[in-house]
Amino acid sequence: MQTVNTYGDSLAGIYDMIYPTTPEADYAAEYISKLAPEGSVLELGVGTGRVALPMAERGLKVHGVEASEEMLRKLKENDPEGRIQSSLCDFSEELPEGKFDVTVNPLNTFCMVPDAEKQLNTLRLMRERTADHGVVILETYDPLIYHGLADGTKTEARHLKDGQVGIYSTYVDRLSQVAVVVQTFLGSDESPGRVVELSRYVWPSELDLMARLVGLRLRGRYAGWHEEPTDHHTSRFISVYEVAGDDE
Repeated sequence: MQTVNTYGDSLAGIYDMIYPTTPEADYAAEYISKLAPEGSVLELGVGTGRVALPMAERGLKVHGVEASEEMLRKLKENDPEGRIQSSLCDFSEELPEGKFDVTVNPLNTFCMVPDAEKQLNTLRLMRERTADHGVVILETYDPLIYHGLADGTKTEARHLKDGQVGIYSTYVDRLSQVAVVVQTFLGSDESPGRVVELSRYVWPSELDLMARLVGLRLRGRYAGWHEEPTDHHTSRFISVYEVAGDDE
């Protein structure tokens, strides 16, 4: 089974094609900038800079963490001015020293952490790196996307661009809350072929409990970066946590 860094290395060459630039990245950057009074942001799973680059364009001092050397190489290609500081590490085990206004984990990257204990440690590290006036932000998907599959399996094909196709076969273990997604890319000599992704989905109430255990409290949960309200149709959650007081 592939690790976080080999997964990233495999997808680095086509990552910007799978997750193309959309207004969503700008919405995220604008929202985060309003919560960073001193302009410092730590982004976990910075990838090729999808969100970090718009943040840097707004004058934020961004430190991006990434487990894949190839992803960081692509980030440097996308950021020739070197505006984004970066660190190579597994964010479930360590984070760069310092305190930040905002510690953020966008685009479901938190779910790439394979088990609950490691997810809890990730939140603990995020709390430790967040200034007392700051916030922790996580973007996660609705667990029913996987947990609600009738027989726990699904296969779908997506057109990417220039005739390239991605085939995604999903297998879900509901007891461990893990979805195994086998991704097969066709249509280009540059495609990585077959890549396996593990995603441990979290329920919002479970995430709130983890947060409380490490000294965070929920400030708000939204369906998008404009603080849209959530309902039973919400397909993703933007959860914003603030540092709890010592007596909480």
